[in-house]
Amino acid sequence: MAEYEEGRARIKRSPGIIEINGCVDSQKLHVVYGLSEGFRYKLIVTYSEQRLKEISEDYAFYDKNVEMYGARDLIFYQADVHGNLLTKQRMSCLKPLIEGEPVTIVTTFDALMEHIVPIETLEAHITDISVGDRIDLKDLQKQLTTLGYTRSYQVEESGQFSVRGGIIDIYPLTGDNPVRIELWGDEVDSIRSFDVLSQRSIEKLNEIMIFPASEIILTDEEKEAGIERLLEDAKKYAKKLLKDSKPEAAARVESLAQEIAEQAKYMGVNSLNLESYVNYFYDEEVSFLDYFDAQNTLLILDEPARLKEKGDVTEAEFNESMESRLSKGYILPGQTDILFSREQIMAKAAGFHTAALSALPVNKNVYKPDERYSMIAKSMNSYNNSFEALTKDLRRFKKNGYRVLLLSASRTRAKRIAQDLTDGGLGVNSTNSNDTDDSAQSGNTQTGNTLTAFYTEDFDREIAPGEVMVSYGRIRQGFEYPLIKFVVISESDIFTAQKKKKKRVKFEGGQKIQDRAELNVGDYVVHESHGLGIYKGIEQVTVDHVTKDYMKI
Repeated sequence: MAEYEEGRARIKRSPGIIEINGCVDSQKLHVVYGLSEGFRYKLIVTYSEQRLKEISEDYAFYDKNVEMYGARDLIFYQADVHGNLLTKQRMSCLKPLIEGEPVTIVTTFDALMEHIVPIETLEAHITDISVGDRIDLKDLQKQLTTLGYTRSYQVEESGQFSVRGGIIDIYPLTGDNPVRIELWGDEVDSIRSFDVLSQRSIEKLNEIMIFPASEIILTDEEKEAGIERLLEDAKKYAKKLLKDSKPEAAARVESLAQEIAEQAKYMGVNSLNLESYVNYFYDEEVSFLDYFDAQNTLLILDEPARLKEKGDVTEAEFNESMESRLSKGYILPGQTDILFSREQIMAKAAGFHTAALSALPVNKNVYKPDERYSMIAKSMNSYNNSFEALTKDLRRFKKNGYRVLLLSASRTRAKRIAQDLTDGGLGVNSTNSNDTDDSAQSGNTQTGNTLTAFYTEDFDREIAPGEVMVSYGRIRQGFEYPLIKFVVISESDIFTAQKKKKKRVKFEGGQKIQDRAELNVGDYVVHESHGLGIYKGIEQVTVDHVTKDYMKI
C-alpha cells in the first residue's frame, strides 16, 4: 500500500509528527506494528482508561512485551483509597526502560501530563543482591523501607518484606513471586523464588534486582528538607489568607502542613500519597515522555482530536478544583503546579518519531503534522453467530482474490472452525509449522477446482490471493483493506458472546449509615466499591463551575 510505505519511510527518516487518517480502531494496531520496525520502544498514547485496556489486550497479538502505564486521579488522589496496583503497573514499565529491553507501553494523555521524578532518580535506587555478597541486615531493612517496601511478619503481596533471623523474604513490586535470601553470617548463601501460598521453592537464583515500590523515594535528609520547604510555604500562604480576611482557611493550611510533617516523620512515603507534594521534595520533575530516548522510540497518538479534548478537560478540571481548594485552605500552593499543559506535551511529542492515527483528517487547531497520508480501511461487521453468513462472505472473498486471515483465541476452536468450514464446502485442511508436507504448507492442496483454505501457526507464511488461512490469535475485531484485498476476521466477529448479568454484591454484618451526622472525623467506614477507609469530614469540590459537598474518605 503506497500510503503506508511512504509514511513508514518518512517516520524513520527524521523526528516530527505525521498523520495517517482513514484508520479504524481494529486496524490501527496493525499499522503500529508495521511502523515499529527498527524502534526499540513503542509508546501508544490514547484518550481513556477503557481504550487503554483494549489496546493493551489487542496489541499483545503483535508483541507479547506490552505494559500499561495508567494515570492517577490527581484531583481526588489524596482521598483515594488504593493499593499498590497502579504503582506496580507503572514500575513494570520502568523495568525494561532502565534495562534497555524492547517494550511497547500503552498510556493515556493525562498520564503524560503528570509531574513525576526523573528516571535517573529511580534507577539510582535499584538494589542488586547476588549470591556471595556481604550485606548489613540493618542497612538492608532501612534501604527497603526507603524504597517504599513495608515490613510484615510474612510476605503475602508485592511491596512487602519480612526478616526472621538470617532469612529475608522480599516480594519485589515488579516480580511474579517473592524471593527468599538466606544469610550465612553476613554473606548471602542462597537466593530462591518461592510460592507465596505453599512457601515451596520455585527456582534457584544467582541474583535479584529489587526495583522501588514507590515513585517517591526519599532519604531522611531529603524528607527533612522537603518538610521544611512545605512548612515554610504553608506559613507564607497562611499570612496571605489572613490578609485576605480568611482566618479559617489560614488555620486549615497550617494544620494541614503540620499533619503532613508529623506523618512524614513516622510513616513510610507509601502511606502518605506524597505524589501531590512532589514539588517540595524534588528540584526537578519531568513527564513520562522524558523517560524515553526520542531517537529509539516510536510515539503513536490515537485519535489526536480526542487527545486534545482529554488534555483540555484534564487541565480545566484540575485548575478549577485546585483554585477552589487553595482559596479555602484545603491544599498548599505547591500542589497546584503538578501538571504539564497540553501544549507542553504536544511540543515534546514533536521531538519524537510520531505517528498520529485517526479516522478522519484532523483540524489544524489540534496540531500541525509534517505530512498527511490517507488510508482506506474498514471494520468487519458482526456475523451474529451466523456461520452461513461467514461462509457466504468467504466464498465471495475467494472469488475476488482476497487474502483472508481468520483468527481464534483458542487453538482447539480454530481447528474446529477449519473443520466446520470444510464441512461447509470450502475444502479446509489443517497444518502447523512443524509439518513437512510441502503441498499442505503451501496451501496448494485442491478440493475439486477450489483453492484450499488451511489451518497453520506459521505466521511467516504469506497468504496467496484466494486463500483463507485459519490460525491461533486474539484480536477484538477484524478489519479489511479493500484496495489490496486483505481481510482479517476475528472469532469475536463470528460469535457474539452472551452478556451475563452482574450479580450485585450484598454486604452483611455492617451498619448502614443513614445520615452523615452519625459520623465523626476519624471513624472507620467501609465503602462498597473501595473498601476500608477513614472518614475525614466534608470537603467542597468545584467541577465544571459546580460546587458540591463530598464526603472525604
